Amino acid sequence: MKWIKNRFLGGRIVKTGVAVFITAFICQLLNLPVMFAVITAIVTIEPTAAASIRKGLIRFPASAIGGAIAMLTAFLLGDSAITYALSAALTIWLCHKLRLDAGMLVATLTAVAMIPGTEDHFLMTFVSRLGTTLIGLVTSTLVNFILFPPKFEKQISRQLKESQNEFSSIFKKRTEELLEGASTGRELEGAAERLRQKLDRTETLCNYQLEEWHYHKYKTEDMRSVREHLQKGYLLKQLTYQLTNLINLPMDDAPAWTKKEKDDVRYLVLQLSERVHSTNHLEPISKDSLRTLCQALKDETDEEELPVKSYIYFELLTIHALLRNRKDFVKVPSATPAEL
Repeated sequence: MKWIKNRFLGGRIVKTGVAVFITAFICQLLNLPVMFAVITAIVTIEPTAAASIRKGLIRFPASAIGGAIAMLTAFLLGDSAITYALSAALTIWLCHKLRLDAGMLVATLTAVAMIPGTEDHFLMTFVSRLGTTLIGLVTSTLVNFILFPPKFEKQISRQLKESQNEFSSIFKKRTEELLEGASTGRELEGAAERLRQKLDRTETLCNYQLEEWHYHKYKTEDMRSVREHLQKGYLLKQLTYQLTNLINLPMDDAPAWTKKEKDDVRYLVLQLSERVHSTNHLEPISKDSLRTLCQALKDETDEEELPVKSYIYFELLTIHALLRNRKDFVKVPSATPAEL
């Protein structure tokens, strides 16, 4: 089963199939309509048990609202096109007003699926089909809780390493463009945007893992590792903001660089890139390099209008400050999953 999960289907697909099978089997055993329960089981599988339980508490009352609206409109208007339209629209509107947005999809599907074949037994149809919806919700939640508890640590670690490599690559390429007085191309802008999206996904996975530990046992070192990954992700996001500033820097008036200035900037960027990858203590960045950079920034800012060079120096010094004082700039909650 583990081989199937990793090599062929994927955990969420397997869980969906198992949830649908169990749901259909229970409904057939109790001689209840299968369709509503199966639809609910399919759309309520979540990445984590925590999300499944949390959203399940919203989806059931939302489904009840959708079913009630469907039965009322079917009673008043019969099985007609306007009945489907009103049921869907009123269900969405009422769920939004009651802040049941997480259950809006299930509620709307329940509403429109209840209308066909209702005939005269509106109350019995409502109770029966709402019961099957409940079976689908409970089954998918239990399957999500028991089968293949999510473990995102390896995926998080891999994505962070990839993000570090991508940041360093973009950082160095943009530095060379700035030193040559070239404007950035769409390729580099696209790479930076993809990096931001990857860091957002990594942060989401970290939060998923912390949520999952509300309901499953965990080792202290695993929790500490995920928190460290979350901290690295936050730091990389802040560094990426500064990198984006460098990418968006207009180069209409390209600055003139001396050979020494170029060498100083390249050397500093190389040292900063090493710190992005390292979790160990590194030798401090050369004071001469920083002193030269600070003096250059001071000299540039003595003019009334700040030239391009001063912005470049400022962003480089900001990136240095973030990496040097990462624990002060990046705050991650120290609570255990049970306290989050």
